[in-house]
Amino acid sequence: MNLNLTFKWLFSLFGGLIALIQPTFEIFLICVFAILVDMYTAYSLSRRVRKKYPGSNNGKFRSNYASKVFNTLIKIYLLLVLAYLIDVKVLYFLDGMFLANFTAGFFCFVQIWSILENESSENDAKWAKVLQKVMVNKAERHFDIQLEKIMEETNEDKSKRD
Repeated sequence: MNLNLTFKWLFSLFGGLIALIQPTFEIFLICVFAILVDMYTAYSLSRRVRKKYPGSNNGKFRSNYASKVFNTLIKIYLLLVLAYLIDVKVLYFLDGMFLANFTAGFFCFVQIWSILENESSENDAKWAKVLQKVMVNKAERHFDIQLEKIMEETNEDKSKRD
């Protein structure tokens, strides 16, 4: 087989695949933006924890979370492509159910919830106190610290100073 013909065949196959999944690119970028905002708010939470409880956290970005984000990006994109293909190739007779859009909408809702948890955790603002009534405090879960123990130590330090 001619090498030139092989490259033409591979590029044609690749081009066809890109053309097939191209409608999911824009939706995926919205999901990527949601993930980036969540990462930023998690980093902000890390900084607040470090400031509020010195020594409990280094307040820096951690590379092990980056690999988790990369895996999330792969999974959400594969899910979006699958939902899109089911919509246009399997359920085509239903005239577009927009499954990829619903999938992205649900994913973004979960990310927005996570963003609000990050922003309300260890935050003394009035709006954050309201959110803390219905959302979990992510400081302990995200940064491997036991908040109750740190709060006890902080209270002990304060009582020793008084």
